[in-house]
Amino acid sequence: MPPFKIIPAIDLIDGKCVRLIQGDYSQKTIYNADPGATAKQFLDAGFDLVHVVDLDGAKDGEPKNLKSIEEIASCGITIELGGGLRTMNHLTSAINAGAQDLILGTKLLNIGPVMDEWVTKFPDRLVAGIDAKNGWVAVEGWEETSTVSAVDLIKQLGKKGFKRTIYTDIQRDGMLTGPNIDQLKTFAEHSSISTIASGGIGSIKDIHNIKSLAMNNINGVILGKAIYDGKITLKELIQC
Repeated sequence: MPPFKIIPAIDLIDGKCVRLIQGDYSQKTIYNADPGATAKQFLDAGFDLVHVVDLDGAKDGEPKNLKSIEEIASCGITIELGGGLRTMNHLTSAINAGAQDLILGTKLLNIGPVMDEWVTKFPDRLVAGIDAKNGWVAVEGWEETSTVSAVDLIKQLGKKGFKRTIYTDIQRDGMLTGPNIDQLKTFAEHSSISTIASGGIGSIKDIHNIKSLAMNNINGVILGKAIYDGKITLKELIQC
């Protein structure tokens, strides 16, 4: 079993580090105008991977913050990038900008030969980003909710060759109220892929609660707002 990984997050709008509440673009807080400097702080604290979401890209359907990705990559930290990656050119552009792992979200609902082609073209680089609202998959920058359940989708993706999956509970995202342990457990029980939990992490206790599930395929957490609001220090996280 791989070691449990704690991954700090950077969400981008107009090249700035922001956080939303429950994915609502109208509830935006800007934390830093220099995402590269933020990534450097994470790297200096001992983190080797950063979770980056191009929120403009997620909304518009194509990458919009590649210059910021280049700035983040320049500090030497590994990037997993999501948001608007919906064509082969988008994936190539993201890699050229410095992203290592590529998170697919909306595109996951169009499983077929194209997805198989991408898995072959980008081996061990594709991550399934499954964002759920009341258990249903949300797409188009979380502005639309599909009729596909998160559990059904991960069952379909089980043998497609994804490196891991990121399960985000939208209703907990940005709320600092703790993860929905029951939903996370149900999702992980149906996933044959390594699962990273996201949404609601507000304390070290929340991380321990996820670890306490002792499920072999839950291998880490992503958090952002708790760091930016000072609820958890980087030193505490790296020792967790």
